[in-house]
Amino acid sequence: MSGKINKIPSLLLFNPVTLVTTLILLIGMVVTGLVVLFLGRDPAAASTTTIVTKIAAPTLTSKPLDPTPSPSATSTTDNVSEGGIGVGSYVQVVGTDGAGLRMRSEPGLDGDVNFTALDSEVFLVIGGPAKADGYTWWRLEAPYDATRSGWSAGDFLSPIDFEDND
Repeated sequence: MSGKINKIPSLLLFNPVTLVTTLILLIGMVVTGLVVLFLGRDPAAASTTTIVTKIAAPTLTSKPLDPTPSPSATSTTDNVSEGGIGVGSYVQVVGTDGAGLRMRSEPGLDGDVNFTALDSEVFLVIGGPAKADGYTWWRLEAPYDATRSGWSAGDFLSPIDFEDND
């Protein structure tokens, strides 16, 4: 053999078929990218805003938010029991041994249960007393949520006395 080195002609690298094929592949990749970019997104999903409302859980407290409740039109001394519970006073759930106190839609054991109040939970007395099924019933409402209301037996309620801190 002679000392000639075989060189690849530059025409083989840049022949028309290779150039056209490369150009078609590049155009295809660009078009595919644009299609995915613009048609792959849902504009309605991008403009949807989610609003989250955080509601605090009830806390066990011995003092209500307003220590000096204003007397209501139905507040009379006739509606005060010997235990000190009366309309306009605050009471705390006691003596359920962790089972909670059923808050009913009406006084008596046959009333539907609205919810169960926790031991030490504080309520404002807004109605009563009513006698039914051997209990004295009081209509209670949570001071932080008016939808948490119902009738409960007075045997599981303790009046809260406010001390003057002056």
